[in-house]
Amino acid sequence: MTSGDLRADRRVETARALLDSGDPTAALSVLEQTLELTPDWPELHFLIGEAAATSSHRDRAVAAYARYLALSPDDRLGALPHLALLGATPQPDGLPPAYVAALFDEYAPRFERSLLIGLDYQGPAQLLQAINSVSGSDTVFGSVLDLGCGTGLMGERLRKVCAWIEGVDLSPAMIAQSSSKGVYDALHVSELTAYLANDTRHFDLVTAADVLIYLGDLAPLFAAVTRRLVDGGLFAMTAEAVETDATGLDRRLRPSRRFAHSADYLTRVAGEHGLVQRCHKRTVLRRDGPDAIEAHVMVFERVRAGDRLHALSPERPELVQQEVPEDQTAGHHDLGDQIEHTKMVDQ
Repeated sequence: MTSGDLRADRRVETARALLDSGDPTAALSVLEQTLELTPDWPELHFLIGEAAATSSHRDRAVAAYARYLALSPDDRLGALPHLALLGATPQPDGLPPAYVAALFDEYAPRFERSLLIGLDYQGPAQLLQAINSVSGSDTVFGSVLDLGCGTGLMGERLRKVCAWIEGVDLSPAMIAQSSSKGVYDALHVSELTAYLANDTRHFDLVTAADVLIYLGDLAPLFAAVTRRLVDGGLFAMTAEAVETDATGLDRRLRPSRRFAHSADYLTRVAGEHGLVQRCHKRTVLRRDGPDAIEAHVMVFERVRAGDRLHALSPERPELVQQEVPEDQTAGHHDLGDQIEHTKMVDQ
């Protein structure tokens, strides 16, 4: 991050050091003085927002984040969630795609070490266990789509139980990490809902491990996933857990700038789009410092066409929140003979 003005860059370095040392008030003073040199430097306004918020100058923080957004509307630094957490704007439907892509482009080289060792991440293992509880551990899926595939942690586990697997992620750097493993048959750099909307193929299994934390409103994603599943296909996902509060709020942007969802919300939105819950487990998937982060691990099934109108009917209890017996795996077709396994990356 550079302004093109050496004096401004040096002042920002000083301010960053002050922030890191726990003196946001002094950092804010230095940053405000830097405005004289580079008044239209977007990153400077974002830093002012951070320093002002940390030093309890809410109104100044709101003004700084708003100015940053005016100068940089793609929001690569993520001002929008900060504004929402300050109560200046409504809770967004999701985090800005440019912010998520930039975050993981920078994070990619150390992602696995940080997640697996530093945070004791258990998402892929827990999600595969849930899938097996529904489909049976010996099921081989014909085609699988791994949403938010990242560096391929979920794909490494799914590779053994499918004939064909594709991954999609916003971050080119994360896709590059996945590609180096040779796990996926195809990889795509894209925003998830847009990719699903533009694709025309159908999959036996779609997974989203540690992905929904970047989305608040899940209706568009669930609708898009349903359209890409075969009848009887499975959607397996994790989501940070939160309880519905007294006001009825059932999804929440946390100070970590990640979204959490209630189980009722997830089940309701899934049902509205033709998906029936087959497995639900609430468990700890990772740690955040001293805190254990609880999450929902869920598997939904796309109801077969003949049953769809009755999926949520109280007269059809056998279709609601029931695990699929291991012998009911029709719809998980072996496409191994139909697909040429050519490695490719779309960018």
